Amino acid sequence: MVEDKFIINNKGLVRAEFNFWVGQYMDKFYDSLEKNKIIGNKCPKCGFVFVPPRKICGECKMVIPLDQNWIDLPNTGTLRNFTITPYKVNDRSIRKTKNQIIGMLQIDGSNTALINKVLDTEPDDVKIGMKMKIEWNKNPKGNPSDIKGFVKI
Repeated sequence: MVEDKFIINNKGLVRAEFNFWVGQYMDKFYDSLEKNKIIGNKCPKCGFVFVPPRKICGECKMVIPLDQNWIDLPNTGTLRNFTITPYKVNDRSIRKTKNQIIGMLQIDGSNTALINKVLDTEPDDVKIGMKMKIEWNKNPKGNPSDIKGFVKI
């Protein structure tokens, strides 16, 4: 005997709240964000500094010990790249918004970059190589949203 199967197709958005553990290295990084502080870790072999931190060096593949090689970094850096988009990038929807600038900021003293919004700057005024600083959200929670974006110095 064959059993009847019913397929139901519904359209709409589903919001799913979830938490997941990001590991010991990122846990330490997020703890620093809660204090409006940027930290990175430095490879003991080649000297590369990673923000956000990593367990394995991307250059020489050495394991960077969790209990060593942490360095405090400033809230300033250099804009290495950017894009201008009419799409929301911090929401999983495809809804359009006004144009926003998303930039890659290489924190001073590091070899890698953070990605976030460029704030208070017109698209025609954005230039690769410009000096910027992090603007923090008022109520840090120890997660990526503690960084509101980057502003021109």
